[in-house]
This record gives sequence, structure tokens and C-alpha cells, in this order.
Amino acid sequence: MSHQQEVDAEFIPVLTESDERLLDEALSQLFSYVSTDGPVWRTAAQRQRIVRDERKSHLVVRKSGRTVGAISWRAGQTPGFFQLSVSSSDDQAWTLQLVDDAVREAVSLLTRSSEVKRVELLVPTYSEVLVEYLTERDCFEAEGVLRNRFFIDGEYWPAVMCCANLAAFRVRNRRQPGDRQELLAALRKKTLEDLTTAHDGMSWSA
Repeated sequence: MSHQQEVDAEFIPVLTESDERLLDEALSQLFSYVSTDGPVWRTAAQRQRIVRDERKSHLVVRKSGRTVGAISWRAGQTPGFFQLSVSSSDDQAWTLQLVDDAVREAVSLLTRSSEVKRVELLVPTYSEVLVEYLTERDCFEAEGVLRNRFFIDGEYWPAVMCCANLAAFRVRNRRQPGDRQELLAALRKKTLEDLTTAHDGMSWSA
């Protein structure tokens, strides 16, 4: 099944100081239903510790030119095991498609840069959009339920422990044959241009 990407979405790996400022903005929401951390109240100092934590990687999510959250991941104690988390600074901006696109982009970055055997995601049952993502997409498989994992709005809520179906992510991220042919044609054209330029330069110097 193919899914159309959010056309106004932007995903920015946190690499520079300006990216870190966007990440701090993404972590600044005092309470969010689109979150895998529960009702987190972070001070500026706590946010900076997250931003500066070298054990974590982050992907800032922007929509219509605004920062709306981030996808983060860190390595577990077992080699090849990783844990994803979702943060939101604008719950109204998150749709099923945006969650799908953002998580897929994060897993793509993760699997390109690390040997990955397992990716876990804890989905709180109070989050409608995250539960919808879990049930409507085939990228994660539910493995168990943690009772009373979160306390929100005066009630205890369970969470679903999920494991990524890495094969599904690989299939969806794979280039289409047409894309590959287009890329090869562009590479051939660029190579010919470089060779022509080099040849002209040698002829001129001779």
C-alpha cells in the first residue's frame, strides 16, 4: 500500500547549533498528548541536557514552516537495539501521515548510519494519533502492554510496547526502478560534462 507524503512537512537532522535551537523549541511544550514520554514538564536546563546528550540523535519535524516536534532515538544496552521517542510542541499539527513520514525518515537515518537489529517504540494509549498510526500502518508490531504506565488527567493509562518491522521500512524506503534510471542518466550526463571540461582544459593548456 502506498502513502502520499505530507507536502508541507520538513525533517531536519540535528547537526548544527541552529538545529539545536529548533530542537529546544520542539521540546518546549509543557504537556502533549502526541508524546511517548507522558506529561513531561521540562525546564530550560533539562531541555538543554537532552539537546546536548551525545547518546541521543534527533530529527526536528516542521510543518508549514513551523517546528511541531521531534523524533529522537538512542541506543539500548544491547548492540543493535534502539529506542524511538516522539515529542510534540503542537499537537494539532500531527496527523497520521505526518507521524508516518517522520518516523520513516528517522528510521531511514538510523538504519543508514548504524547496524540495526531492533527498534522499539512505546505507544501510550491516550494518544489518538499514535494509536491510529500503530493500527493503520504495518511498520510496527505490538509485543505487549504495560499496565498503568502513565498517569494523565487523573487516570492511569497503559502503553503498548512495539517493535519495528524493519522489512516494511526497507521496502517503503527503497528506490523505484524509474528513480534509479533517472539517477543513472543524471550521473552519466554529469560525468560527460566533467570529462568534456577536463578535455577542453587540457587542449587549451597544450
